[in-house]
Amino acid sequence: MTLLLSSPSLGTTAHASSTLNNNSRLYGASNALDNKNESSCWNSDGQAEGDTEHSFIVNFHRNVRISSLGLQFQGGFVAEECRLYATKTKETLNSSEGWVEIKDAFIEPENTNTLQVFSLDDCKIVDDLNCVAIKLVFDANTDFYGRIILYKIEVYGEEV
Repeated sequence: MTLLLSSPSLGTTAHASSTLNNNSRLYGASNALDNKNESSCWNSDGQAEGDTEHSFIVNFHRNVRISSLGLQFQGGFVAEECRLYATKTKETLNSSEGWVEIKDAFIEPENTNTLQVFSLDDCKIVDDLNCVAIKLVFDANTDFYGRIILYKIEVYGEEV
């Protein structure tokens, strides 16, 4: 049975590499998990060079198998290139080691305000989709200063 794994009511938390003006209350990563408040969002910090790489971690705090990913950005502040990683252990959450890239996950969002859903059903190594957390790495974006505004992230799958 497929269910919304990214719901905070299930204990899911989020962490991001940066937050606009370090204001976690207004722009923190956990705001993107809030499906009840349509105006809440994660807003990354930006830099004048505009080439900032950002990462966004969703920690499920339990073993899950992910099947699809929904992302809703603010148009003009969209991540154009996105890599998906997964980890099976909570010890690797704050490390660069232990994350496995889901290489055949095709996640290239369009510059739009609508919710975009990316199916992971075609991933060849299904075991990589079994995890305790996922990490999205945003390499390029549409904003001149490198900012990303993510209103909603929805991760669907099942508990294992």
